Amino acid sequence: MISVTSAIDSYRSQAQTASVNTPAEQPLKNNTSEDDRVDQVAEGLVSISDAARNAAANPLDESTTDYYKQFMPTYAGFSSANIAAGVANPSLETFSAGKDFSEVALDARASLDKNYEKLYVLGKPFSFGTTQAQDVNSLLGELDRRALFAVSSNKDNLFTADEQSLARGKLTQQQGLAMGLYSGPTSEKSKFIDPFNGDTVQKFKAGIEFLDKVSNEEKASSIEFAFQRAALQVVYERGMQDQGKIAEDFSTDNPLVLLIIAAMESAKGDFKEGFTEGVITASQNLEKQTWFDDYKDLLSGAIQETQDLYLPNTAVK
Repeated sequence: MISVTSAIDSYRSQAQTASVNTPAEQPLKNNTSEDDRVDQVAEGLVSISDAARNAAANPLDESTTDYYKQFMPTYAGFSSANIAAGVANPSLETFSAGKDFSEVALDARASLDKNYEKLYVLGKPFSFGTTQAQDVNSLLGELDRRALFAVSSNKDNLFTADEQSLARGKLTQQQGLAMGLYSGPTSEKSKFIDPFNGDTVQKFKAGIEFLDKVSNEEKASSIEFAFQRAALQVVYERGMQDQGKIAEDFSTDNPLVLLIIAAMESAKGDFKEGFTEGVITASQNLEKQTWFDDYKDLLSGAIQETQDLYLPNTAVK
């Protein structure tokens, strides 16, 4: 059978664990004007559409965002509000609203470049070899989840391998926190409250609900998304069955997710056949899994069907 822990292992292994003490962040103020709020979200070279202004003027519940911000500390003058808001609502578009995906990537590139410069002026030049939580959160803090995915997927080849890795880690942190799995500085861990009181099956359910809210770009082109979405549904349904309960219906039309679920179910009851090796982030990782052997010839078709479903008439790069 598919290992119960395989669905979340990547989130534990990639989570930030730096132990740091940082100055308190300055929250967005309720009495600021719409334009001022937008400037706090994205400034300088980053373009702001009318749709983004509307999104920024109507943010996610700030108490929830502030709760998650403490696990994403930044240096003074920076804010992690956007990446923190993505924990409770990964569909929230405060940075990328009203933009096509190429525009999101261009603006994300501009945001990173601006924040590299700000960190340098602050006397905290960014170094990939010695990054702390504050460094990463200060660099990426303006990006919503859709923009983070643009970086992690290297949309239009605008981002370095290191930047892609940092963004992928932030996507991982968001999902982990949403599932009640702590991810952040060890100094803040005592402040984290598991909303599921250790109920693993409910954590799996939360993971499904989280992933069902991500952007169409992520659903269309992320192998990691498809694997996680499939694995979480499989282990959730089995967990509910083991508890003698009826699982909620989380059926999906995603062709790639359905293919992976079918492959996983075919290995049910066989630990050796069902064991997942390594982290699944690319089609090659899927193809080398023993439990996926009988489904390899269907993979390319499922990938194309998934892209056509979520991004019709759009070439996904």
